[in-house]
Amino acid sequence: MARQLDAAGQLEVIAGAPRLNKPAGAGERVLGVFSVGLLPAGLAAVSAHSIPTAVRVLALVAALTLMTGWYWFHLRATRRRPHTATENAAVVFAMMMLGAPGSKILWDNPAPLGGSLIAAALPTVGLLVYLVLRWRR
Repeated sequence: MARQLDAAGQLEVIAGAPRLNKPAGAGERVLGVFSVGLLPAGLAAVSAHSIPTAVRVLALVAALTLMTGWYWFHLRATRRRPHTATENAAVVFAMMMLGAPGSKILWDNPAPLGGSLIAAALPTVGLLVYLVLRWRR
C-alpha cells in the first residue's frame, strides 16, 4: 500500500534524490581535448596521403569509434543529466560529417593538406560542440 506524504514529507524525499549535475573531471576534460586534437590530425594525415586501404578504413573506423565512445561514455556515466536534443544533434552532425574526409580516404584520392584539414575540421567541430555542451553545466 502506498504511503501518502504531506508536503514536508514530499520535500524531504525530493531533497534526498540524487543530483544529476556531477561535473566532468579533469581527466575527462584532458582526454576530450586530446580527442579533439587527435581527430583532425589523424583524418587530415590519412586524407592527404596515399596509404593502404586497410589503414584508411581503420582510420575511419577509429574516428567513428572515438565519437561513439564519447557518446556512450556520457550515457553510462552516473549522476549525469540526460542528453538534450541539441547534444544529440551535435554528435549526429559530427558522425555524418565524417563523410567529408571519408570520401577522400575511402577512394584513395589524396587531397592537398589544406583541403584535408578543412574536411577534417567538420567532424571535429561537431565533436567539440558536443563535448562543450556536455561539460557546460
